[in-house]
Order: sequence, then structure tokens, then C-alpha cells
Amino acid sequence: MTLLQALAGEPGHLIWAAVGLAILAPLGFYLYVTPSSLKDSRRRHLPPGPRGLPFVGNLFDLADTNKMPYIVRDWAKKYGHIFYTKIGGTDYVWLSSPRAVKDLMDKRSSIYNSRPHLPLAQDVASAGRRQLFLEYGPRWRNIRKVAHALLNATAATNYKNVQDYESKQLMQELIDDPAHFYEHNRRYSASVITVVTYGFRLPTWEDPMMKKIYSVLDNFTEMTAPGAFAVDSFPSLARLPQQLLGNWRDKGRSIFEHDSKVYLDLWNDLKRKVDNGTANPCFCKDFYLKRPEKEGVDELQSAYTCGGLVEAGAETTGVTLNNFVLAMCLWPEVPKKAQQELDKVVGPDRLPDWEDEKDLPYVRSLIKETLRWRPLNKFGMSHASSDDDWYDGFFIPKGSVIMLNWWAIHMDPTLHPEPDEFKPERYLNHTSSAADYMNSADPYDRDHFGYGAGRRACPGVHVAERSLFINIARTLWGFDITKKRAPDGQFVEPNTEMVPGFMTVPGRFDCDIRVRSDRHQRTIANAFSKAEAEGLQFGK
Repeated sequence: MTLLQALAGEPGHLIWAAVGLAILAPLGFYLYVTPSSLKDSRRRHLPPGPRGLPFVGNLFDLADTNKMPYIVRDWAKKYGHIFYTKIGGTDYVWLSSPRAVKDLMDKRSSIYNSRPHLPLAQDVASAGRRQLFLEYGPRWRNIRKVAHALLNATAATNYKNVQDYESKQLMQELIDDPAHFYEHNRRYSASVITVVTYGFRLPTWEDPMMKKIYSVLDNFTEMTAPGAFAVDSFPSLARLPQQLLGNWRDKGRSIFEHDSKVYLDLWNDLKRKVDNGTANPCFCKDFYLKRPEKEGVDELQSAYTCGGLVEAGAETTGVTLNNFVLAMCLWPEVPKKAQQELDKVVGPDRLPDWEDEKDLPYVRSLIKETLRWRPLNKFGMSHASSDDDWYDGFFIPKGSVIMLNWWAIHMDPTLHPEPDEFKPERYLNHTSSAADYMNSADPYDRDHFGYGAGRRACPGVHVAERSLFINIARTLWGFDITKKRAPDGQFVEPNTEMVPGFMTVPGRFDCDIRVRSDRHQRTIANAFSKAEAEGLQFGK
């Protein structure tokens, strides 16, 4: 019986016709909006990759975020340095070698430095204003130009006194309450970025502003989890009534109302302080005085530009510092070697300082190894292609999500022997900063890919590197970090799982952090007391 016959027949036939329409209509719509080799023969030359399921592609393969780093690493071994997956209706191309990253994200940056279309995360939940999600174009270039001017290597030196002050407080917190090292590291990270961005501190983890910042970060994490919202995996479905997709527009509007209020309140408060002459030197003050509206940047975009720095910096440094602590528990020989170097160069009567970095090759290598061992997120760094392209004989369609697959690169045994082991020695010949290696002509000279690549590389790399150095050097200098002991005296193995979600946030784990000597404790206490007495000197 045909559909037309059913429509003309008995009521029971009408029911079956309705069922048929309910099935065929979405299927027809999917086939109409989803690219395929039937409509574009070039797609027969997509890179190799794991077979996915109809409609959802490889979504379920990557649904468990804690397994994702191991899965994409294994796929790179099986399919090569460039492979293909599909999540929903979106093409994903994974670059899993330094050469592929260099060839596409750096050498063809005009094609590979956009962002994928995200109807919920960007269009609705961010009102098109989140810099991280902005497509490559004039608006993104204007904002990037201002951010680069205020966060480049020269400008980053202006923030050293902030990092120094917050680091001294962190050292004192580790003496007073070592059990809460997890929160101390996160407080440091968030406070530095709010001082740098808005000119105010977060002196305690319980500060009300801390809760607001992390509520925005929670929304961000929810939005960016792979496959979290069907409409971001199938952007073409945005044309359908939202009720068919879990009322995604309502969800996005709710996130936007919350996040935009936090960021607009911060921006407007900053403007009032600048106008009445009470604002401390900071990024947003300089940004405001540059009159971004002259570059076509509206108020909401300005608020999200400044808020985006907080998103980028509040959790990332804290995550790396806590992963560093975990690594020190798991590989006890590493902190001992670092302490030998620190004792020789620094001694017990002063804290390590910026000028010591050149004389601490093992500590510098240890920081690079932390970023290799646990990159900042479980997924990789995503770009999007803004045009059709071919590479190594493979077709890369316009609009593909291009993944910098740092898990595959960092864990490639041909690049990093025994990749699952924490071995700072592998970087002893890498004497320059990560920022310098990002610009190396030879992609295999790079130390790690933790700060991204191409025109989307992290603009705050210089600030981040200084934060990691000053805290990791001082923590190793002043404290012994070991596994916790059980009542019977046996060491307790720490939890090595990561918190579910986008970032590589380590799960709560126990460890023992003890100041190395009374002499070290006096040095820390004196340094922090002096810093408190002098007060934080904002800006230059």
C-alpha cells in the first residue's frame, strides 16, 4: 500500500501513514542537510577513520570524556597522522603529528583558524560574542590585535609583581593548610587572572566572586563537552522547532542571561572605576581606554572579551598546578632531583625568583613535562576549516572541525619514548620557552602543543608560563610532596582519575605536603609578611 492509498483509506491506515511520515520526514531532512559522497564525490577521499553509526557517527565512541584521550590516541596509531570521524552531522579531522599541525594550522592558517558553527554555545548562549568561538574574520582579528598588544611577552612582565604576591600567599597557605592544596592552587590561578584582567584580587577561595566565576566556568564546561547538545553536533537542525531537540534555545538563553550578567557587571564596574580615577592598572582598563567601540566592538563584546580572559586563565593554571602535584606523588624521584638543583642554585634563605629560571634546567623541563603528560583538556584544540582543501591526498571539506590531537602527539613513543612515564629529562635540551618553540620552523622542535597552534594559539602563553614557573619552582623548593601514609605506615596510592567533563581536572586525591625545614618555613613566612606589609603593587 502506498502512502497516498493509506491517506485515502481507513482510519487504521491513517495511523500507519502518520507513523511512516514521522519516520520518513526526519530521515529525509537528515539526508537533505547532511553531506555525503552521493552528493559530493570528493568525500570518497576523506581521511581514514573508525566507522560510526548512522546519524550519530562516532558520538558514542567519545561519550565518556575520561576514555577519550586513550581512544583518539589509539585511533592515531591505527589510522595514521590524519584521520576522520563524524560526530552527529559534523566532520572531524584529527591532526596527530607535528607535521600535520604545522602544515595546516600554521602554514595554511587562513583556511584552518576559524571555529565550528555552534548554534547553542555561540549563537544563543554567548550571543555570538565569545572570542573563543568566534569565526575567523574582521571582528576576531580586531579583538585579537588588542589582546596581543596587552598580553605579549613585553607586556607580560608588567604582571610579575601580581604573580609574585599571589605565589607568596600560596606558599603560606600550603604551610597553614596543606590538606586543601587543591583549592589553594585554584585560588591562586583565579586571583592572578582577575587582577590582570580587572584589577582586583580574590584573597580566599570563599570569596563570593569566586563562586560567580566558577558558575560561568561550569556553564562553559557543560556547553563544550563533545555531543552535549544535539544542535551543536547537527547545526542544520537549528532550523527545526526547538521542542524537538530538548528546548535548546531556552537552555541557551538561560546560560546567556546568567553569564552575560556576570560579565557585564564586571565590565560596567571597571568602567565606573576608570571614569572616576580609582581603577587599578589592568588589561580591561587599557582595553577600555583604547576605545574598542572605534573598532566596531560593542559593549557586550567588550564584556565577553574581558570575561573570556578569566575563562581562559582561571582554571587552566590551577588544573596544571594540581596535575603537577599528582605527578610528584606518583614519581617521587622527580621532586628529589628538582630539589637538588634548587638547593644548589637558590639555597634555603630566599625564595626562587624569575631570574633563577635560566639556571634551573630540570625545573624548566619538569614544567614542560607536566604539560605534555596532562594537556589542558581531554579532547584537543579545535579549529574549523573555512574552505575545501586537500592534504596528503585526502579531501578536507569546508566546515570541518580540525582537531589538534595533542594526546596522540604527546603520547607518541617515536617522539617521546615511554610516553606514559613522567620524565623531565626528555626536555633538558629544550632551553627556550614554549612560546619560542611555537614559532619554530621545524615542527619537531616543539616541546609540547599545550598552548595550541596557528593564529588561535593561546595569547596568554607568556603570563601562563611565568605563573607555572614561579609556583612550581617555589613549591618544590619549599615542600616535600609524597603519597599519604595509611595508619599501618604503607603509602596510599592517589586517585589518578580525572573529573568527568572537558578539562583534565584531576579527581580529588590525597597527598602529604610538608615544609622541608624550619628554615624554609621562616623564609616563606618572612617573604609573605613583607609582601602583605607592602601591599600588592598593581600594574607597572
